[in-house]
Amino acid sequence: SLGPVMTIYLSAKKKKKTRGDHFKQRFRKNFQSLLEEQNLSVNEGPNYLTGCSSPSKLPQRHFCAICGFPSNYTCVSCGSRYCCVKCLGTHQETRCLKWTV
Repeated sequence: SLGPVMTIYLSAKKKKKTRGDHFKQRFRKNFQSLLEEQNLSVNEGPNYLTGCSSPSKLPQRHFCAICGFPSNYTCVSCGSRYCCVKCLGTHQETRCLKWTV
C-alpha cells in the first residue's frame, strides 16, 4: 500500500552494523580484566586500587535492607534496617532472622 518508492526508501534507512561493532560486542572486557590490565601498565598516577581517602567526619549512613533508600528504623527482632511500613512488612514476611535463632 506504500508503493515501491516508499518501500525502497524505508529499507535503505536501516542502519547497517559495521565490523567494529561486532568485535566490540564479542570481545568486551569485564571489570576484573580491566583492573589486571591497569596493574600491568606502568602508570604512576592514582588508579582504582591505589586511590584512597581519609575517613569521613560525618556519621555513617544507614540504608534500607529491602529497597536501599536511607533508613531511619531498625527491626527489633534482628537489627536489620528498614525505611517505611511497606519495607517492614516485606522484611517480616521474607527476610527477618528472628525465627532462625
